[in-house]
Amino acid sequence: MKIIKGVVLIFSILIVGLSCTDEKENLTNEEARIICNKYEQLWDEGNFSIAKEILDSSYILYSPLFSEGIRGIDKLEEFIEGNSKTFSDFELSVDSLYVKDNIIFSYWTITGTNDGSLGELPATCEEINISGFAVSKVRDGKIYEEQTFWNMLGFYQQLGFQLIPPVAEVKG
Repeated sequence: MKIIKGVVLIFSILIVGLSCTDEKENLTNEEARIICNKYEQLWDEGNFSIAKEILDSSYILYSPLFSEGIRGIDKLEEFIEGNSKTFSDFELSVDSLYVKDNIIFSYWTITGTNDGSLGELPATCEEINISGFAVSKVRDGKIYEEQTFWNMLGFYQQLGFQLIPPVAEVKG
């Protein structure tokens, strides 16, 4: 009977010990704010040394602009570099955030002047002011997946583009 009690005690201690080491602490608002501040610097200043501090090597960004997402820190850096040529005064501001478990829900605003070509589209010299929402999943203090939601039609309209409906074909 003593052997059974001893085995049960050791087994119980093992379970408690393993469960304590497997549990990760959730992200705090302060930690999330630090990550977001560095993320702003990454976009605003093109400070790519920050990227590896706050982004996981498996990072992926989903956005209305990219159907398959941007995969990897290097691809994001390429995009940011191109973006800075399209909007030389580009600025990202995280206006507010909420943290649940290890997910940052943030409301943000981007501003800038389109003084460089946007792909094949010429510069319009128009200013943009777009607000959006991001869901950033964090693991070990680094963002590994991010989904952004924003009004892409409003973006193009602010650049001066118009939505022109197709000409209806009249059947007679």
